[in-house]
Amino acid sequence: MTPMPRLLMNCELCGRDVPGVTLHHLVPRATHTKRLKEELGEERNRKASLCVACHRQLHAMFENKVLGRELSTLEAIRRDEDVVKYVAWIRKRPGTFIPKKGRKRR
Repeated sequence: MTPMPRLLMNCELCGRDVPGVTLHHLVPRATHTKRLKEELGEERNRKASLCVACHRQLHAMFENKVLGRELSTLEAIRRDEDVVKYVAWIRKRPGTFIPKKGRKRR
């Protein structure tokens, strides 16, 4: 019996084909205040499909407050200088590669 081929998915940040993705809340749930819920409504529940490496790196690089205020869209995340450097680096790695440590938060 031949093994089932693994279905590869695409990371919305790095663009690599990876064995699986995680859902990243573009406005972190930890920052959902009553006021924010009223302001954004269902918009606060936007998500992006990211590989494990990119998802970990985002949360290692940025505090939830920064992700919620400044980087609440995929476009804003992609424009960040540190993220641009990280994506250029991770794209050279195979889809199964996951770094051991993330960079410090800001």
